[in-house]
Amino acid sequence: MAIPPATGGDTPVGPSAWTPKGLAIVALCFAINMADGVDVTILSFIAPRLQSDWGIGSDVMGNLFSAGLIGMAIGGMFIAPMADRLGRRAVILAALVLMSVGMFASSFAPSVGVLFAMRVLVGSGIGTVLAAMAALAAESAPADRRNLAVGLVQAGYPFAAVFTGLIVAQLLPVYGWQAMLFGAAVLTVVLFPVAMMVLPKDRPVSGGEAVKAGSVGELFRPELRARTMALWSAVFFGLMVLYFIVSWIPKLSIAAGLSETNGIYAGALYNLGAFIGTMSMSFLALRVPLGRLVPTMLVLAGVAMVVFGSVTMPVWLTLGVAFAIGVLLQGGYNGVWPIAAGAYPAQLRATGIGWAIGVGRGGAVIGPMLGGYMMAAQAPLAFLFLAYCVPLVICAVAAFLVERNKVLPTSHN
Repeated sequence: MAIPPATGGDTPVGPSAWTPKGLAIVALCFAINMADGVDVTILSFIAPRLQSDWGIGSDVMGNLFSAGLIGMAIGGMFIAPMADRLGRRAVILAALVLMSVGMFASSFAPSVGVLFAMRVLVGSGIGTVLAAMAALAAESAPADRRNLAVGLVQAGYPFAAVFTGLIVAQLLPVYGWQAMLFGAAVLTVVLFPVAMMVLPKDRPVSGGEAVKAGSVGELFRPELRARTMALWSAVFFGLMVLYFIVSWIPKLSIAAGLSETNGIYAGALYNLGAFIGTMSMSFLALRVPLGRLVPTMLVLAGVAMVVFGSVTMPVWLTLGVAFAIGVLLQGGYNGVWPIAAGAYPAQLRATGIGWAIGVGRGGAVIGPMLGGYMMAAQAPLAFLFLAYCVPLVICAVAAFLVERNKVLPTSHN
């Protein structure tokens, strides 16, 4: 999942220049976000085989996709705010434990019900760690490099998803989907001792500040209310589209005429495009106002989606359009987070990001689930993609509104 830059509107806090410790923390956050990318996207790559082995339809598979997103909402809204009170280190380590246990148990799941429950557990860890890492990465970088630092961390998710798709394409036919989930669990476990060594020790907030820190009510103070609502709308509708594509891209590619293997490659190319799009957006934002850049990228993503779903193309061009969707959709959506960078002060940072993540997961749950039901009802591919252009436009408008109202009265940015 993409991590939002978390530079607040308060006085800059952090080193005046890069330090070895700061670089190590950003690298760790990148690695953890890579693990998130593996844990989330691997289900989409194994979906056709899982459906075949268990004899389940697209509607049931859509529910399984949504299970992890329900967990992310729980983690983002109810666990991540603890990072503003207990500190980043404790919450990130707890989240890694949830992810590891859930992934191992998923690889041995005997039924749809058990797999659903374990995906909720994995999602709870991911939703928690995303918000806590966003604040930590920003606070570990020099003030003038915070967006760059968190942009690099964001790129870990699609970077890992690329290699997940390529590896699964080769190993899935030989070892089966259970082994793929087990391998993903091992990667997550390996990160725990590294995090123990690298994460800085921080002190829990106490006294009067502890009452405000982690309180969702503080997000609706008069000066924060409008941007909170606009941010939640942008994330909700953006993730509705994003997770429809991420969850179903291999299946949609097969419906567009590709083989199972080429469908997995289409998913990998989408994620390669997402990585390139995220990095490109981060650097373009230095010159192009995000209020124009993000809506432009999202509208172009909608055009690419309609072409993918309605135009008959050779394999190479179908794969190329899947890549373009990744560049424009993921790059544009990730631009929502730099827009939100000045939205919240430090004591509300993890809370504000966590609740945006949590509320947004409502859209992420609806997106793949609705797509699964429409595919089960034999909806035409062109109609599917056209329908998802509607929430994409809403996301673009909401992101513009956050950009227009993002500067806090005390901002030094």
